[in-house]
Amino acid sequence: MRIHVVRDDLVAARTVLKELRDTEIVVDGEKLPLLEYVTTISSVSGGSFTSAYYGLYGARIFDDYEDRLLRRDIDARLALSLVRPLEFLRIAFTPYTRSDMAMDVYDREVFGGATFADLANADGPLLYINATDISIGSVFTFMQPNFNMICSDLSELRVAQAVTASSAVPGIFDPIVLENHAGSCGYTEPEWIRASLADPRRSRRRYHDARLAAAYLDRHKRPYVFLVDGGVADNIGARRILSDVIDAGNPLALAEKTNLAIPERLLYIIVNAQVAGKPTSTKKPATPSLRTTLSLVSGTGIYRYNFETIELLRESVAAWSQQVESHGLMQADVVEVAFDYLEDAEERVFFDGIATSFNLDDETIDRLIEVGGRLLRESPDFKDFIAQLQ
Repeated sequence: MRIHVVRDDLVAARTVLKELRDTEIVVDGEKLPLLEYVTTISSVSGGSFTSAYYGLYGARIFDDYEDRLLRRDIDARLALSLVRPLEFLRIAFTPYTRSDMAMDVYDREVFGGATFADLANADGPLLYINATDISIGSVFTFMQPNFNMICSDLSELRVAQAVTASSAVPGIFDPIVLENHAGSCGYTEPEWIRASLADPRRSRRRYHDARLAAAYLDRHKRPYVFLVDGGVADNIGARRILSDVIDAGNPLALAEKTNLAIPERLLYIIVNAQVAGKPTSTKKPATPSLRTTLSLVSGTGIYRYNFETIELLRESVAAWSQQVESHGLMQADVVEVAFDYLEDAEERVFFDGIATSFNLDDETIDRLIEVGGRLLRESPDFKDFIAQLQ
């Protein structure tokens, strides 16, 4: 059995991990927490803080994460760093950016200088920390295969740099910049890229992924990679998981490529903190302001794309189960944790009104912690999954 967690939220994602820790199943006569079966975590934006912290420190996330991050005013620390004269002058007159400053704050306050080598040595679940490459409009995942293409060693990179890129909201933070050294390390273009580019009609999704991947292989055209918040290209964090299967060709090919056996049970848990779009109406014929219009356009795009991504994952998971049926049973399920599923209308209004911020009051944090676990616990899909394991 394998459990993959997909998250975009700082607080609820940690709560879902806690709920998985507290949910036990019996395996060979021994009670084990479901958390033991989490093999992959894919994250964007604020969720990348949670996934990186869990990947580095494991169960410590249940002991000190609230005090170290959730209940500390990180926004104030960022603002304080910005108004310090030396930091202000450094940002104004050197290549040092607001994102570099944020990365140093996150490194100092949360991640303690840890690198991806430390992450690998922690032996936790496989992490997909996702950002958006704004020059090609695609998801960029901090994983060694992507760094192989640009001839770089991911192990030397600070975890805080990936988390900063994943959460660098455009307009507030500057893009995180990676230098592209493609062509300097003997990297060979994978066969799937050549085959997909040669036959674009065979699989349009695979062809699309191949074009994006091939864009990194010419450093003279693209000497730098510019990364911003992963939510711009995928506000859920599921596209990387989908692309893995698409690029391999099918689930069996992916299992062979990664030397992993097809599991009997596969569960995807989506932690979706997207708030519901609120219809805007007026009794006057005046058109909305430019600011209101841009906000509505952005919100509509994100909300619709989130919905389509989740539905695509559901449809793909069902198709994968059928594709491997002749090679052994794999029952795959998708569970979504989202405010939309709250039955109480007043609760939905409260959570839809929470702003994206590091600086939330204790009452709001307490309610987010409680609701995340409750939504997973009360999910009919999750209940069915647990019942079938008994």
